[in-house]
Amino acid sequence: MVGLREQIGQIERSMRDFARECKAEGDDCGYRPRHIRRCGKILQRLINALSKMPAAEEGVILAEVEKAVVALNRLNEQTEYALIETDERESIAAFIREAAVAYGLRDAEDDITEEWREW
Repeated sequence: MVGLREQIGQIERSMRDFARECKAEGDDCGYRPRHIRRCGKILQRLINALSKMPAAEEGVILAEVEKAVVALNRLNEQTEYALIETDERESIAAFIREAAVAYGLRDAEDDITEEWREW
């Protein structure tokens, strides 16, 4: 199983690879390396916040998930919704769910980002 930090790297690599493909085809993917780094930082901040919780309380975990999703919404809006496409959306939502479960969220079978997600 791939660790959470490694998953962030995979998400970032996927975004960089797509940007390289666009550039090779003479297209603009709509985002820059700084947007990819910011996405990674948001996901890393989620892990850091979850790891510092004294107790695994559903409300606290979901509050951190909401913060991350809202930050990702803002970032994606800055790229005119180009940064988080279908593949990234699935990967990021799965990552957030897995992180929340790893730090104590129970009953997370559904997409826990859906309530706040605009991507």
